[in-house]
Amino acid sequence: MSTGKIIESGFRILPIQILVVVLLFGLHLLGLVDVLPALIIAAVIGIAFFWMDRRYRIVVNRLTDALKTARSTQRNLAPLRAKIAEGIDAPLLLIDPLRKVLDANRPARTLFGNNLIGRDVSLYVRHPDILEALGKVMQGAPIARLEASLTGAVERIFSISVSRVDNSRHASDSDGESTEPAFYVVISMHDITKMRVAERMRADFVANASHELRTPLSSVIGFIETMNGPAKGDEAAQERFLGIMEEESRRMVRLIDDLLSLSRIELDKHVQPKSSVPLEPILKGVAASLEPTVQKRHMAINILVPDSLEPVQGDADQIHQMLQNLTSNALKYAYEGSTVTLSAQPVDRIPESGQRGIAISITDHGPGIPPEHLPRLTERFYRVDAARSRKLGGTGLGLAIVKHIVSRHRGHLDIRSILGKGTTVTISLPIYQGPREPEDHP
Repeated sequence: MSTGKIIESGFRILPIQILVVVLLFGLHLLGLVDVLPALIIAAVIGIAFFWMDRRYRIVVNRLTDALKTARSTQRNLAPLRAKIAEGIDAPLLLIDPLRKVLDANRPARTLFGNNLIGRDVSLYVRHPDILEALGKVMQGAPIARLEASLTGAVERIFSISVSRVDNSRHASDSDGESTEPAFYVVISMHDITKMRVAERMRADFVANASHELRTPLSSVIGFIETMNGPAKGDEAAQERFLGIMEEESRRMVRLIDDLLSLSRIELDKHVQPKSSVPLEPILKGVAASLEPTVQKRHMAINILVPDSLEPVQGDADQIHQMLQNLTSNALKYAYEGSTVTLSAQPVDRIPESGQRGIAISITDHGPGIPPEHLPRLTERFYRVDAARSRKLGGTGLGLAIVKHIVSRHRGHLDIRSILGKGTTVTISLPIYQGPREPEDHP
């Protein structure tokens, strides 16, 4: 019985008192009861009913207070539960039996968008395996676990749990007033991208390192055997072999350093950097670090940056590494005595992401790259001229590193080349938007 019904029943006591008084008055008119006994009986009955009504109302007030306290506790726990869900750094979705999203915490809104609440989950979660698991759980399966890849700016891999939660409040409401569903479905998602990427990296590192290190190691071993055999007493040959062995050893060190650098970048490629990075100091730093190469080849680096250039959003060290790789390539392969130009300018829209950004271009004047090679330049160990690349100290990983840094920064890479004239590599990076204000929970 609800509180309203309990209180309504309390008003039945007054009509009973009136009925007793009218009955006694009628008996007096009929001569069956004298005035004095009737008054005494009416007074006793009135006092008894008054005492009963008073006790009744005390009990009702206590019950009402208890119900108010219980409901107040439930109202206080609701925002607390919402805050707990917001504090969980894994995406959580609450789905009703009609497949509509009742609630989603901040990571879920970041992953799927802010407008998913109140709409069909299949409009935002489109992975067929997740939707199939959701259907099975809604039909009665207690829990479903799966692993799924979600593609966006970068691929992310999630371990997903889909579980059914029966609504005890729906079951306990027998008066027909409940509008809550019989059950809910909770989808929880744990990001395991780093773990899966680390597993792939270990396999790739072993395969790539064993393949690329085999040639220089074989050369070093061959020279050592020659120096211990036919050239054992030939000082001129030993000196020449030692020089080659030193160069091959340095090449192996560069190769291992690039492989490790590429592995570190791949490990964090799904996490976009959030720092504000001014570009002009980085461009000047790149030019200063490559000054020995510039002087050796009698070249020049020209930096063109407009006034009041906005900072980009990113990781300063990785942007420096990326621009240094590209500028170093330009200095190696351009004509001796030419100029390499580093320029930066705002763009209204970065391809694919659509954000405002800064386009950074590295332009050289050299032989250029044949068009059939352009689509494959960012592949690991792909070289247009393998012999020349090795001679100039290249590892075949420079542009692969650049591609992964651009991907992590949600940017865009464009390579254009004209044979006999030169090559322009353009990197577009998003403009820094400032720290994001926390979103209000819908």
